[in-house]
Amino acid sequence: RGAELAHDARVDGLSVFQGREAISAFLGGGGLPDFVSPDVVSLLHAGRCGWMSAQQMGMQLLDVAREHGVRTLIPARARGLTTDASGRVSGVVLSTPDDDARHLPCGAVVNAAGPFASTVNAMMIRAAAEAISSEGEAAAAVAARRVLPLTNEVHAKAILRDDLGTVPMTAPMMIFEDEVTLNWSDEERSALLEMGGFEASLAHPLEGGAHFRPYPGATSTLLMLWEALHLDQKIGEPPPADPPLRGSVFSELLLRGLSPMVPRLGSYLAEDGSMVASVSVDGGYYTKTPDNLPLIGEVPGAPEGCFICAGLSGYGVMASNAAGELLAAQMAATGEALPSYARPFRPERWSDQGYCDSVAAGTAAKGLQI
Repeated sequence: RGAELAHDARVDGLSVFQGREAISAFLGGGGLPDFVSPDVVSLLHAGRCGWMSAQQMGMQLLDVAREHGVRTLIPARARGLTTDASGRVSGVVLSTPDDDARHLPCGAVVNAAGPFASTVNAMMIRAAAEAISSEGEAAAAVAARRVLPLTNEVHAKAILRDDLGTVPMTAPMMIFEDEVTLNWSDEERSALLEMGGFEASLAHPLEGGAHFRPYPGATSTLLMLWEALHLDQKIGEPPPADPPLRGSVFSELLLRGLSPMVPRLGSYLAEDGSMVASVSVDGGYYTKTPDNLPLIGEVPGAPEGCFICAGLSGYGVMASNAAGELLAAQMAATGEALPSYARPFRPERWSDQGYCDSVAAGTAAKGLQI
């Protein structure tokens, strides 16, 4: 119920409810019916949580930025950087529908290209190489891949029109942490195993993390997600503009995966296993580093004035304002000390072979997956 709280409200932290009586008391205390399965025996409640509209937050930030003089050029595509005699950024070359090559003078460039951050990073490194010599370009490109190891994971969401009212609209977001064995018939399971690949994996226990929450602003609508259903997909570079989503199969598997926690969701599956529900699917990418920590700061090996703010994984909306504030402090270069938390996000950490080895070995701290 965190969405109803003021930003500075005093609330409890984490609470554990163990056993059916405790869970029923928690749900009833929040004015909710006991809609979770009787097989659920443990519930962890995070008191300081909620949700908001990422689109509305983005528009608010853009409106305020424009009030302070920010201008946008849409649509446009970055084609390259230019540098001055000292090797510092002097501008960006863009193409627009009306102009194949438009040069915008500037003294700094921020790579906040999300899933296309690797492409823009390579552009920055190439500008540095061209400023030195053509022979240095290949070596610089290799260094860029080592320094900024970004990958993209498909992230999809399904929006269910919950005409049956299986989940109360005042329910919190709920995450099913148990691994899930989907309820297939023996014949279905054998057929999946014969198909191999992703289909065969569905016959085995799947990684937990399926979750849902009511969708604010739309009556009887449920937002459902489960990253495990796309993790087998390997996304190339640059990533497709339209991520390869599994569509109706994703929706059906979500309903199957969440039904053990909320049995009434199974009502949207017919006797033959087909889905009888109105569901829409869309999605994008989680852009991640191996340590699941963002890249915030100057780009190693790029011209002076090149910065990056990328790799915010599954916590982009939550961390974006703080990430932007930190980057602005680095770009201002006022001489004031940066916050203590700035160091773990430095892009140059990937130039440290010792650090790379510790991440690969699992001994380095990693950011949480959300």
